[in-house]
Amino acid sequence: MNGKNSFSDFSLTYDDISILPDKISEIEHRSDCDTSTDFLGLKLEVPIIASPMNTVCGGKMMKAMAEMKTLGIIHRFNTIEDQINEIKLYFTDDSEYKAAAVGINLTTDIERLKRLVDTGIKIFCIDVANGGSKVVEKFILNIDSIKRDNNLKLIAGNVASYETTMFLIELGVEAIRVGIGNGAMCSTSIKSGIGIGQVDAIQRALYAKRDSDSNVKIIADGGINTPGAMCKAIALGCDAVMFGRVLAGSEQAPGEVLKYNNQLFKKYCGSASFASKQEKKNYIEGEESLVPYKGDVRKIITEFKEGLQSSMSYINSADLNEYKSNATFVKLTSHSFNERKPQV
Repeated sequence: MNGKNSFSDFSLTYDDISILPDKISEIEHRSDCDTSTDFLGLKLEVPIIASPMNTVCGGKMMKAMAEMKTLGIIHRFNTIEDQINEIKLYFTDDSEYKAAAVGINLTTDIERLKRLVDTGIKIFCIDVANGGSKVVEKFILNIDSIKRDNNLKLIAGNVASYETTMFLIELGVEAIRVGIGNGAMCSTSIKSGIGIGQVDAIQRALYAKRDSDSNVKIIADGGINTPGAMCKAIALGCDAVMFGRVLAGSEQAPGEVLKYNNQLFKKYCGSASFASKQEKKNYIEGEESLVPYKGDVRKIITEFKEGLQSSMSYINSADLNEYKSNATFVKLTSHSFNERKPQV
């Protein structure tokens, strides 16, 4: 965490820490703060990525994210043809702001990857629950020539430890998803006892990045439900954050709008629950629910961007590099956390 603090004695998450406003700010307005960042050859206006979940990111969401110069990863829980058709339906130009998820089957997913390369996809997410796996290693080694020949960028994960982060760094991936058992619809920790607090997981990943002198991008995946939580993830040192539930329920998320008790909803389910049902497995580490309909996703991204800009202005940070360098953290007791919430 930039060497400023260490919470290694505790497995903390976002609600356990806060950014200390200890800088005299020279920034006149939060809009002066630049939230852009370089990410896998793209310049993201805000370091936000839409998760490759079947109720979060299809072609329509990926297109909307591209228009805002953020990144959507189109999910893989469909046929290769359906995934390709979604891309072609919404992308009629040569936009680079697109990415696609694949699994790790050495036959079907290598074929999926090859055909997606033909549609112009350059960024691929190897979308599995446990990135610290020899099966993941085998897949990455098998696509090495395809990656090199087409100048592809790989996002892999998920991980939540120093060792598994180092494992993926040594495999040469360009970005790593950090977070196990902390997603809103994830029941991995409940059913398997696996997972740690997200702040702890991020720190461990960042230490691995530092110790290996790597340029790998670290993505905070899961556990973010407010702009403040996103600010903490980025201030800790993450290069980007990945949203699932935050974007679920928006107009651009896949699925129909449902009406119940005069309120509008959309379905939201964890990727593991959907994938397991597709494969007719009985043990499922994912849940399903309805989330309120949220309207245009652009409003959501704008809210989170403005929250980040506000946080940056408090600690005199004109850009994200300054923000990460300037951030100092304090631990919160449960009482201090509750004190900071609106009292209504």
